[in-house]
Amino acid sequence: MSADRDRFIERFGLLWEEDGAPRIAGRIAGLALITEGSLSLDEIATRLGVSKASVSNDTRLLERMGFIERVSRPGDRKDYYQSTEGSFERLIGERLRRMYQYEALIASGQALAVDSPAVRGRLADHHFAFSHVTKALEAALEALKAKRELATVKAAPHRKAKRK
Repeated sequence: MSADRDRFIERFGLLWEEDGAPRIAGRIAGLALITEGSLSLDEIATRLGVSKASVSNDTRLLERMGFIERVSRPGDRKDYYQSTEGSFERLIGERLRRMYQYEALIASGQALAVDSPAVRGRLADHHFAFSHVTKALEAALEALKAKRELATVKAAPHRKAKRK
């Protein structure tokens, strides 16, 4: 692998780690994202320079999260893993779910009997920000879905009209 690909994979792992996920899971997700086709556990472990046991645990996590999927190859008993279609949509959907929770929590904070104008202002600012971020994420998700649908329509074979 190239140094640029290695840096990309490592940066992916670091970002995931900052979000509380295992770094190796993030590295596997990054590798799957930039790999055409599927990889075995052995191939993933070798490319990342980590143990097969760690890869096995983290691929199961990523599979449950919907970021990778297990596939098979005819005549081969090994399991292979690849990036799933729509993994970004799932990522944004999960972020939205969390943002809605924060937005609801902030709204409940605004309902508290708080006398301090500074506290009320801080809660109002947070609510304002969360509502705008969720709307932006919703719009981005809808735009991505529309783009996918358009690409699907364009990729479909054109059917000739039946002649009578």
